[in-house]
Amino acid sequence: AIKQVLRSNLPFQAPQLDLSAQVFAGFVNLGFIVSTLSPPFNIYANTPSFVLAAEAISAFTVQYYAGIIPSIVGDEQRQLVAGIGLNEAAAFGVLRAILNDGVNSTVPPYTFTMAELTNRTSEVVNRLGGCGVKDEGLIVPFQLGAENRTTSNVVPGDVNSLARARFEREILRIVFGTGNATMPGGLFPDGFIGALYQLILNLKLS
Repeated sequence: AIKQVLRSNLPFQAPQLDLSAQVFAGFVNLGFIVSTLSPPFNIYANTPSFVLAAEAISAFTVQYYAGIIPSIVGDEQRQLVAGIGLNEAAAFGVLRAILNDGVNSTVPPYTFTMAELTNRTSEVVNRLGGCGVKDEGLIVPFQLGAENRTTSNVVPGDVNSLARARFEREILRIVFGTGNATMPGGLFPDGFIGALYQLILNLKLS
């Protein structure tokens, strides 16, 4: 669909992607402020851990589409981005619902609950992103709940229950795991590919 809208038959060049258990364990370790959990966190060890990682990636995608839609030029292009974003939002909702189903259950083989794990990983994401609270766990204070009226948080949003937006540098800071858009690591150890990323590097927009 992207190639059709861009009217291009050229192959997409993809950056190196590291989906190893060690990379995700690094994010979780930051949340618990330890060098490593014992045993090390492994997203592939069980369904709850895997769904947590999938939900986190889906959240970045939804927020990024929310952020870039205003800058998209062209009806075809806007329709494409809206279609991808809406589909991703539906997947994100399903993943959050699965996590919420076990919100008070412990995450094997540890003693902490899914609620605590999502809260801690959300804190890490917000800290790395550096633009305030845009990621939320499953149980939140009233001031972060929908319309400030609830602490349960199946689908996160702002005070009006609208999706929060993230922009390029925020996403890079998070997926790199470094808090710096010009310092690769984490999911993309060799950085990104493309004109926008090169612009961020050349202008040193951390």
